[in-house]
Amino acid sequence: MTSVDAAGSAPDGSTPVPERDADQPTEQGTQQATQPAGVPGQRAAQAPARASLDIRMAEATVAFFARVSGRPRGTYQAALLRIGFGSVFLATLLREVLNRREIWGDRSPWSQDMSRRLLSGIDGVSILLVRDDRWWFELMYALAIVVTALFVAGWHTRATSVLFCVMVVSFNSRSLLMTDGGDTVVMLMSFYLMFTACGRVWSLDARRARRTGRTRSPGPGQETGVFVALFAAVAVGLLLPWWVSVVGAAIVLTGMWRLPRELEQLRAAVVASTHHVAMFVIAAQVCVVYAAAGLFKVQGSRWQDGTAMHYALNLEYFRPWPALSELADGGALWGTGLAYLTVFTQVGFAFLV
Repeated sequence: MTSVDAAGSAPDGSTPVPERDADQPTEQGTQQATQPAGVPGQRAAQAPARASLDIRMAEATVAFFARVSGRPRGTYQAALLRIGFGSVFLATLLREVLNRREIWGDRSPWSQDMSRRLLSGIDGVSILLVRDDRWWFELMYALAIVVTALFVAGWHTRATSVLFCVMVVSFNSRSLLMTDGGDTVVMLMSFYLMFTACGRVWSLDARRARRTGRTRSPGPGQETGVFVALFAAVAVGLLLPWWVSVVGAAIVLTGMWRLPRELEQLRAAVVASTHHVAMFVIAAQVCVVYAAAGLFKVQGSRWQDGTAMHYALNLEYFRPWPALSELADGGALWGTGLAYLTVFTQVGFAFLV
């Protein structure tokens, strides 16, 4: 063994190499020992996080579809749409009852032959054009009033909603060149409302359902009894081979017994899902209409300088109540405020929904 002096140098003048403890690992060995072990550790730590995220996403998806296919939501809003648009069309029919023949009938400048040629080119339909007789027109006009009134009242809404859509489309198609954007919106909404549960509240259907009550579905006790009987039949079938046919017949009868309930649950899920999709389409349609109208107004110079309301309120087409139009057009500042408020409301309506 070579001795080392107090100055820390060997007798031959060379610098000694410090001895390393046998138990102390080298830096390279430490890196080689820790690096491979760290990667599996990180993966093991990330695996529960991914699994938890997948579970949360699956639960959210299941909850979403359960909510969509559950009971219909927004029934009060759907009922309000039914009453509102139905009342608008009913008011139009009653208001124009004295001018009905000039607008939709045999005295209209837009004759029935001209209307047929136009509709044949765009694949349009109208029950008013089935016959040229006056009695047919008068019958359809009276039927439209009755159907619309029943639709507003919510009497057998499923059937009357279809008839209401047919009437709206027929009257709009008869004098297509006389319609405007408002008539188009009413026609679109009449189609969408057929797929909504708009008769669940504020309707005669809801009143009848409260008075008569709903048919109560079979309770779990009956199902338990059936399954106990099937279990006993299977136990007996293990002892008697010919009993297998009886077990099969019992299973078939049980399926037939449960079929009405399963079909009712399927029908309820389809009705709820269709209602929710239709309500979403209605909301999207309204947002598109308001946004498009507002953006088109922004491009006009009259809306930019605030004088558009003055010109609109003095047009005969927009003056069903002249006194109210004169009141709204009371001053320049008031008219400018109404013009800008109209534009801001229409453009920003989608952000308020």
